[in-house]
Parts: sequence; structure tokens; C-alpha cells
Amino acid sequence: MIVNSIEFTELKKEISETGKSHLDHLAPDIGKAYVIAISRDGCPACEKQKPEFNELAKTVAEKDDNKVIFARIHVRQPSGSTEESLQSKELLGHYFYPTNIILLRTADRGVIELYKSVSPEMTVLKRNIDRAIDIAVMIEKQTQKA
Repeated sequence: MIVNSIEFTELKKEISETGKSHLDHLAPDIGKAYVIAISRDGCPACEKQKPEFNELAKTVAEKDDNKVIFARIHVRQPSGSTEESLQSKELLGHYFYPTNIILLRTADRGVIELYKSVSPEMTVLKRNIDRAIDIAVMIEKQTQKA
């Protein structure tokens, strides 16, 4: 499984052009769990987590490839400027780096944030991904019955 790389500036531009929320852009389909890592230039914890997150994506793909999407939103900090970071925090609702989020799309409530944590252990993130996949499958089945 590949971890999709999203530049924050590109996400912000798409949101501006379409008028959709960031959640609608990040979690477009019912029946999938969306696992997002928000990282920033010059963040030691982000650099430490990156290979662990990539390995987790590979492990999950072996079992649930069609039910989970991994993405990394990367925030730039050119010349030490915090402008993009502040915009990211405002738009995405996080405070620290790296922040991991799990999103699900529902039929009646749109996208929900099932989990959010700052620099979690990968075992904890994996456990929450497994729960999210189970819930996503349940939501998809209920939607198909309706």
C-alpha cells in the first residue's frame, strides 16, 4: 500500500476552488477508513514516525487493502516561516505534529472524525484502524440495505 502524499497548499487550493470541506476531500467514499498523518518540515517526531507509518500502511494493506486509504498531509515551513503551519492548524483543527486522524464517511452525517492523536504508538493506531475498518464495513452494509 502506498501512502498518498498531499501538500497542504494543494489541499487548501482544492478546498477553496470546490467549496467542499477538508473532510469531504479527505474521505470521499463510504465503506473505507481514511488514515491521515499531518507532518511538517523540520519536525523530528514527524521524521521518526514516517517510516513507522509507512510500514503500518504495508502491514494493513496485506489484510485490508481495499478498505483503508493512507495519506500524509505535509506542511512546509520555508525559511522558518510559520504561516503555512498556522493555516494548517486552523483548517485541519490540529495543534501539534505529527497528528494522526482516522476519518469515516457516513450516509447521514457526512464525514466523521473517529480518532485523533498526536504521535501515537503504531500499535495504538493499528488497533484504531482495525476498529475503523469494522465500522466502515458496517456503515457500507447499512447503506446498501437502505
